[in-house]
Formats: sequence, C-alpha cells, structure tokens
Amino acid sequence: MLGIETRLPLLFSEGVMKGRIDLSRFVALSATNAAKIYGLYPRKGTLAIGADADIAIWDPKREVTITKSILHDRTDYTPYEGMKVAGWPVTTLSRGEAVWDGGKVLGRPGRGQFLARSRFPATAGAEHHARA
Repeated sequence: MLGIETRLPLLFSEGVMKGRIDLSRFVALSATNAAKIYGLYPRKGTLAIGADADIAIWDPKREVTITKSILHDRTDYTPYEGMKVAGWPVTTLSRGEAVWDGGKVLGRPGRGQFLARSRFPATAGAEHHARA
C-alpha cells in the first residue's frame, strides 16, 4: 500500500523531531488510538503484562532520504521521493521475535495471528469526533 512505510517516519520527523507533538502523543497516534478504535485495546496498543505488543525501536538521530529504492511497498513511486526525515525505525519486534531489522524484513509469511476484536463502545465514535 502506497505510503504505509513512510507514514510513521513522516509523523515522527515532522511531529516529534520538530517539537509539534511529544513522544507520548506519537505513540497514541501510531498505536494506542487505533487499538482503541478497533476494539483491540488493551490487548494491542500498550506495553503491559498480557498485551500482544509489537515494539518498534527508533533511532531519533538517523536521517534518511526517502527514495523508492529503500521502500518495500511494491509500487513504482513515492510522493516523498527525495524528502529527508529525522528519525527512522531500525528494529521491530513481534511477540519477542525480530521481524524487521536494519531495513530487512525477517518475519516469515503467515506468522501473524488473528485477534478478534471486541464490539465498539457506544460512545467510541462520539468521543473520537468530539476530540477531532
């Protein structure tokens, strides 16, 4: 999917590194809020005992110039070609296993697990729209 790989580095660079949002807000925007919206919180979206947390380790000092050649989305272009970002994910852990490291996908196809979600709370939509 075009842009999925650059979405969080752009948010980190333009948000956290430029002081527009703090690191806690970045975590909420990139993990916690989606888990809540989709009825997966607290099983996802938090680091807690019993949670199924995927952990991305970021190097805030790493500067990367986005080019199509470094991306893995199987599209033939990126609208961010040549854009420099500050901060880049270097390792991703899923259930204790490195599935991404140093720009290489290590996770085996089919290793994911389905997580049934709970029903949306009656106020979930109203709360989301009230804060928007």
